[in-house]
Amino acid sequence: MDISRRTLIGGAAVLAGAAASAKTVTHKTGGGGAESKMLGALADYVDQHRADWGLPGMTVCVVDRDGFAGYVTSGWANVDRRVKVGPDHLFQIGSISKMMGALAIWTLIDEGALSPDARVKTLLPELPLNGGDDVVLQHLLNHTSGLPDYPPLFPEGGLWTGYAAGSHWSYSNTGYLIAGLIGARAAKRFFTDLLAERVLTPLSMTQSVAGMREEDRERYAQGYEYAFQDRPPFRPGPMRAAPWVDSDDPAGCVAATGRDMGYFLKFLIRLCEGKGAPILSDAAAQRFLADPADAPGWADGVQYGNGIARIVVDGRRYLHHTGGMVSFSSSLHVDMEAGVAAFASSNVHNGLGYRPRDVTQYACALMRGLREKTAAPSPKPTRPIVDRPTRYVGVFTAADGDSFEIVARADRIVMRRRGGESDMQPAGEDFFACREADFAVTGIKFDLENESARRAWAGETEYAADPAAGYRPPAPAAMKALAGRYDTDDPWRGLFYVYARDGKLWLNNTDELVPLGNGEWRVGEKEWSPERIRFDGFIDGRPLRVMFSGAPYMRRFS
Repeated sequence: MDISRRTLIGGAAVLAGAAASAKTVTHKTGGGGAESKMLGALADYVDQHRADWGLPGMTVCVVDRDGFAGYVTSGWANVDRRVKVGPDHLFQIGSISKMMGALAIWTLIDEGALSPDARVKTLLPELPLNGGDDVVLQHLLNHTSGLPDYPPLFPEGGLWTGYAAGSHWSYSNTGYLIAGLIGARAAKRFFTDLLAERVLTPLSMTQSVAGMREEDRERYAQGYEYAFQDRPPFRPGPMRAAPWVDSDDPAGCVAATGRDMGYFLKFLIRLCEGKGAPILSDAAAQRFLADPADAPGWADGVQYGNGIARIVVDGRRYLHHTGGMVSFSSSLHVDMEAGVAAFASSNVHNGLGYRPRDVTQYACALMRGLREKTAAPSPKPTRPIVDRPTRYVGVFTAADGDSFEIVARADRIVMRRRGGESDMQPAGEDFFACREADFAVTGIKFDLENESARRAWAGETEYAADPAAGYRPPAPAAMKALAGRYDTDDPWRGLFYVYARDGKLWLNNTDELVPLGNGEWRVGEKEWSPERIRFDGFIDGRPLRVMFSGAPYMRRFS
């Protein structure tokens, strides 16, 4: 084990050091005093994000269609060595790579070497895909194939789909891995070479890389992760250096500098205008953006196609994507009408739950206001906000008499227990991370009825708002035998908990596990969800292993 990556960095220490000596720097190409003032406002917002989330560092770029480019570098590229984030540091852009990967594949479509309507089983007959006869290349690029999110490419028993191709939308990193293999076969070269030659080089992204290799590690900002991976993160909190992971996976293999991402943003602005040079013909560029699929799994009203989400925020239409890696989290927005765009990345693990989407959206708003001579809207809050906190107020009591009280404080909630008071932060739908030590690992999940919390769950322990009404029946013994902590040393996957409560199994107390009658459990209530869990390796009636969508996790400490 790499002991050095376990070194803890106090979140408060990171923040104090950043504020004291890692001065935020702005620079620009073009523009004048107004643009400098705009960058100053953006830098202040970046600093507040870093303070409230405990982020080590961040790189940001914002551009417009007329040639302006502005950059913000903030905080630490390496905390221990006190190296500040600079313009030449590489940041992993994560799933924003899907935009570039889809473009590389579409260069082959543009040339006639591939068809978006070609069946995957014809293009890649070696792939062990059970069913899925109607899955075509475009389904992979739109996340409508029915494949689960991140199964191994060759799982035991082969790959599967949860629904007929095109009938639903569910995010699949493995779908993009398969699309990359198809592109590599058609081009007769490694996909990373295809991506570099067809996308990065034509856009003059000469400092970026199409694959993440150990040999380039010194060029990167050091990534960091929340120090305690066994619980929902409470921010800002202690950090530690994250492990390095090589990757040539088309789902997220690109690393770039802020300056190079500015070139990519300018290309996307031109793409919105129907111009494909220097990557695609104009006709192919227009087809590339023409027919996105409805993507309610992303959010209501969102459409998705070819690695690009189309979202509407405050009446504005954006191209958008985020990216989460083992040690980086990124975001990109393009205002389609205004012709402005922004990218941001922080050297922090995706498991923190952070994406700098508010930074890139605010950067676009500032740039748009400057161009249109209108006031930019106020930025979104940088600290956790609880929507309608009074919904959770009350005293909650367990069957053994233990209790706590939830109190609303403006836009947050706190827990009173045993004479003390501790903060709570939203970590999911009606789910909260807790400062209270007894609940730090489990968090608290509330069940609401008529917009009022009727019970709270700390793992499998029920705390009732009205004990006189009784408690939920315990789960059957056979179901309780499945509950436990399941772990993997794969840095992409981490660990999860299975809880048996309220007569059901729950993944991390937030997603119901639905039995399918064949030894498998579906993750979530949606009947078409492709994600599966299978318990196996039973000893004394308890499984020692779980296969989560084809990937193995081992029982530990439970």
